[in-house]
Amino acid sequence: MQKSFRVALVADLKGTDGGLVFKDFGVEILEAAGVPWYFFAEDRRPVTPNQLADCDVVVSMGQPYTPASFLGVERLALIARTGVGYDMVDLHAATQADVMVTITPEATTRSVASATLALMLGLCHRVRIKDAIVREHRWPDRFHHMGCELRDRVIGLVGFGLIGKEVARLLHVFGPAKTLASDPVVKPEDAATAGVTLTDLDTLLRESEFVSIHCPLTPGTLGLIGDRELRLMKPSAFLVNTARGPIVDQRALTAVLQEGRIAGAAIDVFEQEPTAVDDPLHDLENVILAPHASAWTYELFRDIGHDCMKAALAVSRGEIPKYVVNEAVLERPGLQAKLARLREAGNGQSTTP
Repeated sequence: MQKSFRVALVADLKGTDGGLVFKDFGVEILEAAGVPWYFFAEDRRPVTPNQLADCDVVVSMGQPYTPASFLGVERLALIARTGVGYDMVDLHAATQADVMVTITPEATTRSVASATLALMLGLCHRVRIKDAIVREHRWPDRFHHMGCELRDRVIGLVGFGLIGKEVARLLHVFGPAKTLASDPVVKPEDAATAGVTLTDLDTLLRESEFVSIHCPLTPGTLGLIGDRELRLMKPSAFLVNTARGPIVDQRALTAVLQEGRIAGAAIDVFEQEPTAVDDPLHDLENVILAPHASAWTYELFRDIGHDCMKAALAVSRGEIPKYVVNEAVLERPGLQAKLARLREAGNGQSTTP
Protein backbone atom coordinates (compact mmCIF):
# COMPACT_ATOMS: atom_id res chain seq x y z
CA MET A 1 0.00 0.00 0.00
CA GLN A 2 1.24 3.51 -0.76
CA LYS A 3 2.00 5.59 2.29
CA SER A 4 -0.06 8.73 2.81
CA PHE A 5 1.10 11.68 0.72
CA ARG A 6 3.34 13.80 2.94
CA VAL A 7 4.78 17.30 2.75
CA ALA A 8 7.89 18.22 4.72
CA LEU A 9 8.89 21.76 5.68
CA VAL A 10 12.54 22.54 6.37
CA ALA A 11 13.44 23.16 10.00
CA ASP A 12 14.09 26.89 9.71
CA LEU A 13 10.41 27.39 8.91
CA LYS A 14 9.66 26.25 12.47
CA GLY A 15 9.34 28.94 15.13
CA THR A 16 10.40 28.72 18.76
CA ASP A 17 6.81 27.95 19.74
CA GLY A 18 6.78 24.86 17.51
CA GLY A 19 4.56 26.48 14.90
CA LEU A 20 5.40 28.22 11.66
CA VAL A 21 7.82 31.12 11.94
CA PHE A 22 5.92 32.99 9.23
CA LYS A 23 2.31 34.03 9.74
CA ASP A 24 -0.30 32.65 7.32
CA PHE A 25 2.15 30.50 5.35
CA GLY A 26 -0.65 28.50 3.77
CA VAL A 27 -0.46 25.11 5.49
CA GLU A 28 -4.23 25.31 5.94
CA ILE A 29 -4.43 24.63 2.19
CA LEU A 30 -2.88 21.22 2.85
CA GLU A 31 -4.95 20.61 5.95
CA ALA A 32 -8.20 21.38 4.13
CA ALA A 33 -7.26 18.73 1.57
CA GLY A 34 -6.33 16.21 4.27
CA VAL A 35 -2.63 16.26 3.36
CA PRO A 36 -0.32 15.73 6.36
CA TRP A 37 2.73 17.93 6.80
CA TYR A 38 5.61 18.08 9.26
CA PHE A 39 8.91 19.86 9.94
CA PHE A 40 12.35 18.37 9.40
CA ALA A 41 13.85 17.70 12.81
CA GLU A 42 17.16 19.36 11.87
CA ASP A 43 18.39 22.06 9.52
CA ARG A 44 21.07 20.14 7.64
CA ARG A 45 23.16 21.84 4.97
CA PRO A 46 23.27 20.14 2.59
CA VAL A 47 20.03 18.23 2.99
CA THR A 48 20.61 14.50 3.48
CA PRO A 49 18.87 11.52 1.84
CA ASN A 50 17.30 10.25 5.06
CA GLN A 51 15.49 13.58 5.42
CA LEU A 52 13.97 13.17 1.96
CA ALA A 53 13.22 9.45 2.10
CA ASP A 54 9.69 9.62 3.54
CA CYS A 55 8.15 12.69 1.92
CA ASP A 56 6.68 13.42 -1.48
CA VAL A 57 7.27 17.16 -1.37
CA VAL A 58 9.70 19.33 0.59
CA VAL A 59 9.10 23.06 1.00
CA SER A 60 12.58 24.52 1.21
CA MET A 61 14.35 27.84 1.78
CA GLY A 62 18.12 28.27 1.41
CA GLN A 63 19.22 24.70 2.09
CA PRO A 64 21.69 23.27 -0.45
CA TYR A 65 20.86 20.07 -2.35
CA THR A 66 23.87 18.26 -3.77
CA PRO A 67 24.03 15.00 -5.76
CA ALA A 68 24.58 13.22 -2.44
CA SER A 69 21.26 14.60 -1.16
CA PHE A 70 19.36 12.41 -3.63
CA LEU A 71 21.22 9.13 -3.17
CA GLY A 72 18.67 6.35 -2.77
CA VAL A 73 15.76 8.83 -2.69
CA GLU A 74 12.90 7.30 -4.68
CA ARG A 75 9.70 8.81 -3.32
CA LEU A 76 10.35 12.57 -3.50
CA ALA A 77 8.66 14.31 -6.44
CA LEU A 78 9.06 18.02 -5.70
CA ILE A 79 11.32 20.55 -4.01
CA ALA A 80 9.15 23.69 -3.69
CA ARG A 81 11.59 26.57 -3.29
CA THR A 82 10.51 29.74 -1.51
CA GLY A 83 11.46 32.69 -3.70
CA VAL A 84 12.95 32.82 -7.18
CA GLY A 85 16.52 31.64 -6.63
CA TYR A 86 17.39 28.00 -7.28
CA ASP A 87 21.19 28.10 -7.33
CA MET A 88 21.28 26.16 -4.06
CA VAL A 89 19.78 23.10 -5.77
CA ASP A 90 21.86 20.95 -8.09
CA LEU A 91 19.29 20.87 -10.87
CA HIS A 92 21.01 18.11 -12.82
CA ALA A 93 21.05 15.88 -9.74
CA ALA A 94 17.40 16.66 -9.01
CA THR A 95 16.46 15.84 -12.58
CA GLN A 96 18.36 12.56 -12.49
CA ALA A 97 16.48 11.70 -9.29
CA ASP A 98 13.13 12.46 -11.02
CA VAL A 99 12.49 15.42 -8.73
CA MET A 100 10.89 18.66 -9.91
CA VAL A 101 12.11 22.00 -8.53
CA THR A 102 9.70 24.93 -8.46
CA ILE A 103 10.03 28.60 -7.55
CA THR A 104 7.49 31.29 -6.63
CA PRO A 105 8.00 34.23 -9.01
CA GLU A 106 4.46 35.60 -8.78
CA ALA A 107 4.68 35.84 -5.01
CA THR A 108 8.11 37.44 -5.02
CA THR A 109 7.82 40.07 -7.75
CA ARG A 110 6.13 42.95 -5.92
CA SER A 111 8.07 42.62 -2.65
CA VAL A 112 11.50 42.48 -4.28
CA ALA A 113 10.65 45.30 -6.67
CA SER A 114 9.40 47.57 -3.88
CA ALA A 115 12.45 46.70 -1.75
CA THR A 116 14.64 47.67 -4.70
CA LEU A 117 12.90 51.03 -4.90
CA ALA A 118 13.31 51.50 -1.15
CA LEU A 119 17.05 50.89 -1.44
CA MET A 120 17.33 53.24 -4.41
CA LEU A 121 15.51 55.97 -2.51
CA GLY A 122 17.65 55.31 0.56
CA LEU A 123 20.73 55.96 -1.55
CA CYS A 124 19.16 59.02 -3.18
CA HIS A 125 18.39 60.65 0.15
CA ARG A 126 21.52 59.45 1.99
CA VAL A 127 19.33 57.81 4.62
CA ARG A 128 22.13 55.88 6.30
CA ILE A 129 24.37 58.94 6.61
CA LYS A 130 21.59 61.23 7.86
CA ASP A 131 20.50 58.64 10.41
CA ALA A 132 24.08 58.58 11.75
CA ILE A 133 24.22 62.40 11.86
CA VAL A 134 21.26 62.47 14.24
CA ARG A 135 22.43 59.58 16.39
CA GLU A 136 25.94 61.04 16.68
CA HIS A 137 24.73 64.61 17.29
CA ARG A 138 26.45 66.00 14.18
CA TRP A 139 23.61 68.19 12.91
CA PRO A 140 25.85 70.75 11.10
CA ASP A 141 27.09 67.87 8.88
CA ARG A 142 23.72 67.70 7.15
CA PHE A 143 24.80 70.51 4.84
CA HIS A 144 27.59 68.34 3.44
CA HIS A 145 25.44 65.37 2.35
CA MET A 146 23.11 66.58 -0.37
CA GLY A 147 21.06 63.83 -1.99
CA CYS A 148 19.59 63.34 -5.44
CA GLU A 149 16.35 62.09 -6.97
CA LEU A 150 15.39 59.35 -9.37
CA ARG A 151 13.76 62.09 -11.43
CA ASP A 152 15.64 62.78 -14.67
CA ARG A 153 18.14 59.98 -13.98
CA VAL A 154 19.01 57.05 -16.22
CA ILE A 155 18.18 53.75 -14.51
CA GLY A 156 19.73 50.48 -15.69
CA LEU A 157 18.20 47.06 -14.98
CA VAL A 158 20.47 44.04 -15.40
CA GLY A 159 17.86 41.37 -16.05
CA PHE A 160 14.34 42.09 -17.22
CA GLY A 161 12.18 39.26 -15.96
CA LEU A 162 9.12 39.68 -13.76
CA ILE A 163 10.97 41.61 -11.05
CA GLY A 164 12.81 43.85 -13.50
CA LYS A 165 9.54 44.66 -15.26
CA GLU A 166 7.87 45.51 -11.95
CA VAL A 167 10.78 47.76 -10.96
CA ALA A 168 10.41 49.59 -14.27
CA ARG A 169 6.68 49.99 -13.67
CA LEU A 170 7.17 51.37 -10.18
CA LEU A 171 9.93 53.69 -11.36
CA HIS A 172 7.62 55.38 -13.82
CA VAL A 173 6.00 57.66 -11.22
CA PHE A 174 9.43 59.05 -10.24
CA GLY A 175 10.04 60.38 -13.74
CA PRO A 176 13.40 58.89 -14.71
CA ALA A 177 14.97 60.29 -17.88
CA LYS A 178 15.24 56.78 -19.30
CA THR A 179 15.15 53.17 -18.14
CA LEU A 180 17.56 50.76 -19.79
CA ALA A 181 17.59 46.97 -19.55
CA SER A 182 20.13 44.32 -20.46
CA ASP A 183 18.81 40.80 -20.86
CA PRO A 184 19.86 38.33 -23.58
CA VAL A 185 16.48 36.56 -23.70
CA VAL A 186 14.25 39.64 -23.92
CA LYS A 187 13.16 41.03 -27.28
CA PRO A 188 13.53 44.79 -27.89
CA GLU A 189 9.85 45.13 -28.73
CA ASP A 190 8.86 43.50 -25.42
CA ALA A 191 11.06 45.95 -23.52
CA ALA A 192 9.67 48.85 -25.53
CA THR A 193 6.13 47.82 -24.60
CA ALA A 194 7.15 48.32 -20.95
CA GLY A 195 8.68 51.72 -21.75
CA VAL A 196 12.22 50.40 -21.47
CA THR A 197 15.11 50.52 -23.91
CA LEU A 198 16.96 47.23 -24.37
CA THR A 199 20.73 47.59 -24.72
CA ASP A 200 23.99 45.73 -24.10
CA LEU A 201 25.49 45.51 -20.63
CA ASP A 202 28.46 47.82 -21.28
CA THR A 203 26.23 50.60 -22.62
CA LEU A 204 23.90 50.21 -19.66
CA LEU A 205 26.79 50.49 -17.20
CA ARG A 206 28.26 53.55 -18.91
CA GLU A 207 24.99 55.48 -19.14
CA SER A 208 23.11 54.59 -15.95
CA GLU A 209 23.17 56.50 -12.70
CA PHE A 210 21.52 53.59 -10.90
CA VAL A 211 22.39 50.02 -11.87
CA SER A 212 20.08 47.41 -10.34
CA ILE A 213 20.71 43.65 -10.57
CA HIS A 214 17.69 41.41 -11.34
CA CYS A 215 19.08 38.34 -13.10
CA PRO A 216 19.28 34.82 -11.63
CA LEU A 217 22.60 33.33 -10.55
CA THR A 218 23.66 30.86 -13.24
CA PRO A 219 27.05 29.79 -14.61
CA GLY A 220 26.61 32.56 -17.19
CA THR A 221 25.95 35.32 -14.62
CA LEU A 222 28.51 34.26 -11.99
CA GLY A 223 30.86 37.24 -11.67
CA LEU A 224 28.93 39.10 -14.37
CA ILE A 225 29.74 42.44 -12.74
CA GLY A 226 33.48 42.44 -12.12
CA ASP A 227 36.20 45.05 -11.88
CA ARG A 228 36.06 45.95 -15.58
CA GLU A 229 32.30 46.38 -15.51
CA LEU A 230 32.29 48.41 -12.30
CA ARG A 231 34.88 50.79 -13.72
CA LEU A 232 32.60 51.46 -16.68
CA MET A 233 30.12 53.07 -14.30
CA LYS A 234 29.95 56.81 -13.74
CA PRO A 235 31.54 58.26 -10.59
CA SER A 236 28.04 59.52 -9.71
CA ALA A 237 26.42 56.09 -10.15
CA PHE A 238 25.01 53.71 -7.56
CA LEU A 239 24.78 49.90 -7.65
CA VAL A 240 21.83 48.02 -6.13
CA ASN A 241 21.85 44.23 -5.77
CA THR A 242 18.80 42.35 -4.51
CA ALA A 243 19.43 39.27 -6.70
CA ARG A 244 22.40 37.08 -5.70
CA GLY A 245 25.74 38.08 -4.23
CA PRO A 246 28.07 36.13 -6.56
CA ILE A 247 26.69 37.96 -9.61
CA VAL A 248 28.89 40.86 -8.46
CA ASP A 249 32.59 40.48 -7.65
CA GLN A 250 32.41 41.68 -4.06
CA ARG A 251 36.12 42.37 -3.71
CA ALA A 252 36.06 44.53 -6.84
CA LEU A 253 32.93 46.33 -5.64
CA THR A 254 34.52 47.05 -2.28
CA ALA A 255 37.58 48.50 -4.01
CA VAL A 256 35.66 50.91 -6.24
CA LEU A 257 33.55 52.02 -3.29
CA GLN A 258 36.62 52.62 -1.14
CA GLU A 259 38.23 54.59 -3.97
CA GLY A 260 35.09 56.66 -4.50
CA ARG A 261 35.05 55.40 -8.09
CA ILE A 262 31.26 55.05 -7.81
CA ALA A 263 28.97 57.02 -5.53
CA GLY A 264 27.62 54.16 -3.45
CA ALA A 265 25.77 50.88 -3.29
CA ALA A 266 22.84 49.12 -1.63
CA ILE A 267 23.53 45.43 -1.11
CA ASP A 268 21.05 42.85 0.13
CA VAL A 269 22.99 39.77 -1.01
CA PHE A 270 26.62 38.77 -0.59
CA GLU A 271 29.17 36.24 -1.78
CA GLN A 272 29.36 34.96 1.81
CA GLU A 273 26.28 34.99 4.04
CA PRO A 274 26.41 35.98 6.82
CA THR A 275 29.18 38.45 6.03
CA ALA A 276 32.51 38.19 7.87
CA VAL A 277 32.79 40.29 11.02
CA ASP A 278 35.70 42.21 9.49
CA ASP A 279 34.13 42.70 6.05
CA PRO A 280 35.28 46.18 4.92
CA LEU A 281 31.84 46.92 3.48
CA HIS A 282 30.62 47.35 7.06
CA ASP A 283 32.76 50.46 7.46
CA LEU A 284 31.70 52.32 4.33
CA GLU A 285 29.38 55.27 4.84
CA ASN A 286 28.19 55.27 1.23
CA VAL A 287 26.76 51.74 1.42
CA ILE A 288 23.38 50.46 2.65
CA LEU A 289 23.54 46.82 3.77
CA ALA A 290 20.68 44.37 4.37
CA PRO A 291 20.85 40.70 5.50
CA HIS A 292 19.29 39.11 2.38
CA ALA A 293 15.95 40.22 3.79
CA SER A 294 15.14 43.66 2.40
CA ALA A 295 12.10 42.20 0.61
CA TRP A 296 10.87 40.22 3.62
CA THR A 297 7.34 41.24 4.51
CA TYR A 298 4.31 39.46 5.93
CA GLU A 299 2.73 39.70 2.50
CA LEU A 300 5.76 38.17 0.79
CA PHE A 301 5.86 35.07 2.95
CA ARG A 302 2.10 34.71 2.92
CA ASP A 303 2.13 34.63 -0.87
CA ILE A 304 5.27 32.48 -1.12
CA GLY A 305 3.85 29.96 1.33
CA HIS A 306 0.50 29.77 -0.42
CA ASP A 307 2.17 29.22 -3.80
CA CYS A 308 4.40 26.46 -2.38
CA MET A 309 1.39 24.72 -0.83
CA LYS A 310 -0.56 24.97 -4.09
CA ALA A 311 2.39 23.38 -5.87
CA ALA A 312 2.45 20.58 -3.29
CA LEU A 313 -1.29 20.05 -3.64
CA ALA A 314 -0.97 19.84 -7.44
CA VAL A 315 1.62 17.08 -7.04
CA SER A 316 -0.66 15.26 -4.59
CA ARG A 317 -3.16 15.04 -7.46
CA GLY A 318 -0.48 13.77 -9.83
CA GLU A 319 -0.32 17.09 -11.67
CA ILE A 320 2.65 19.19 -12.78
CA PRO A 321 2.82 22.39 -10.70
CA LYS A 322 3.58 25.86 -12.05
CA TYR A 323 7.11 27.21 -12.46
CA VAL A 324 9.17 24.03 -12.73
CA VAL A 325 12.72 25.25 -13.43
CA ASN A 326 14.27 21.90 -14.39
CA GLU A 327 11.88 21.28 -17.26
CA ALA A 328 13.89 18.31 -18.56
CA VAL A 329 12.58 16.26 -15.65
CA LEU A 330 9.04 16.42 -17.04
CA GLU A 331 9.96 14.00 -19.83
CA ARG A 332 11.55 11.43 -17.54
CA PRO A 333 9.67 8.13 -17.12
CA GLY A 334 10.55 8.04 -13.43
CA LEU A 335 8.75 11.29 -12.68
CA GLN A 336 5.83 10.33 -14.88
CA ALA A 337 5.51 7.07 -12.94
CA LYS A 338 5.50 8.97 -9.63
CA LEU A 339 2.74 11.28 -10.83
CA ALA A 340 0.73 8.36 -12.25
CA ARG A 341 0.88 6.56 -8.89
CA LEU A 342 -0.31 9.71 -7.14
CA ARG A 343 -3.21 10.08 -9.56
CA GLU A 344 -4.18 6.46 -8.98
CA ALA A 345 -3.93 6.87 -5.23
CA GLY A 346 -6.20 9.91 -5.47
CA ASN A 347 -8.79 7.71 -7.14
CA GLY A 348 -8.75 5.39 -4.18
CA GLN A 349 -6.62 2.72 -5.82
CA SER A 350 -3.87 0.91 -3.96
CA THR A 351 -0.39 1.29 -5.39
CA THR A 352 3.10 0.44 -4.32
CA PRO A 353 5.34 3.24 -3.03
